[in-house]
Amino acid sequence: MADDTLKGALDSKDKTNADTEAATEGGLLDGEEVRFNARIPEPLRDAFSDLCNRKGATMSGAIKRYMLQSVKDGEL
Repeated sequence: MADDTLKGALDSKDKTNADTEAATEGGLLDGEEVRFNARIPEPLRDAFSDLCNRKGATMSGAIKRYMLQSVKDGEL
């Protein structure tokens, strides 16, 4: 998955020039993954799913990126 690309690249090198702290967005992407449930209208879910499919993304990955950006910006 696209979310694991950077981690895999870091793990595959003996010595990296990447800032691993920045690579995990200050630790926000570290730790155990947990399930997150949200109630949304079915048509919104379907439209979002279609958009993700067209863009080659997963719904989970897209939401994770949105959440990370919101936390970094301090805005919703």
